[in-house]
Amino acid sequence: MNEGLNQKDVDSLLKRTSSGGKVTADSLTQREIDAILQKTTPVPLAPVVSEDIVPYNFSRPPRVSKDRRANLESIYTRYSLSVQALLSSMLRMPVDVVVGSVEQAMFSEFILSLGTPCASFVFAIGDRMGGEGAMDLSTDFAFHLVDRLFGGPGDPQALQRPLTGLEQAVVRNVADRALGLLREAWTEHLTFEPRIIGFESNPEMLQITSREDNVLVTNLEIRSSLFNGFITLCLPMSSLESFLQEKGSGRSHVKQSEADAAAYRHQVEENLHHAHLGVSARFPTLWLSARQISDLQPGRVLHTGQSCDQPVELLVNERLRFMGSLGQSRGHLGIRVVEHVQKPVAARPVQSKQGRVL
Repeated sequence: MNEGLNQKDVDSLLKRTSSGGKVTADSLTQREIDAILQKTTPVPLAPVVSEDIVPYNFSRPPRVSKDRRANLESIYTRYSLSVQALLSSMLRMPVDVVVGSVEQAMFSEFILSLGTPCASFVFAIGDRMGGEGAMDLSTDFAFHLVDRLFGGPGDPQALQRPLTGLEQAVVRNVADRALGLLREAWTEHLTFEPRIIGFESNPEMLQITSREDNVLVTNLEIRSSLFNGFITLCLPMSSLESFLQEKGSGRSHVKQSEADAAAYRHQVEENLHHAHLGVSARFPTLWLSARQISDLQPGRVLHTGQSCDQPVELLVNERLRFMGSLGQSRGHLGIRVVEHVQKPVAARPVQSKQGRVL
């Protein structure tokens, strides 16, 4: 407390200010103002929270724009209605199918979301699109389908085993027809030609793309009086690139057919045959004094003092590209490429300045 102002005076000033009493700067001395400020406890400000602030994921940046996301939701809403009609007719009971979510994820995350064992069908997206996709029906839903299609009641069964060959054949018929509906749902945007090429009951064996690649995962929720489950679709984002790109860009990412790719490769090879590149080898740097250089004469042998294993720089169009080692090939001096240079010249170690002239 400041000297000359006791606790009773400070309490009196605080009471006057808190009760609405008239206190002006002219009626208070500087000593009284300092005492009030020291007595008053500052009120911490509450952090401002905005619902618009969303954490940015640098490892998986968003690739689906708002208009593309709206189109995806529309596509899979129509698809869910088609699957609903299909399952209702095949299972002979009312079935509701709704879109649970349509989101971007890493393929490793999709694998972790599957149960073990699973009931996943791998399908080729088509020659024009390229790539492969996956449709997981889960073992619970697969056993429910088998039981209903064979005339059973379809009661929930807690079976923790993979599907047998016969059960796979029965469920594959449903998956084939569901993929046909997927082709119709995408027909206005992309040319899908899905064709089942495999079945996996172990999620770790799914290899439709790299684990770090982005995929589009769609969950369809199946609801009926006897069973609730999911159908999950996984499509590589690279196969949907022509759909995800902005309008008017004019770029096409449709994969070429094998015949077109072979013709394009042949054309590129023919063009490369007419290209010429200057390739030269450069020995390690040899440092000489001005006197030694002036004494050079034809026939003089220079001893560098360096090992014969010293790497030799190989330049392509005067740019360092490879490191090699000296040797012989059919009696001629040759260079064996041992390393591809990744670092720029400035980051490479400087050669030794040792050397002598005889």
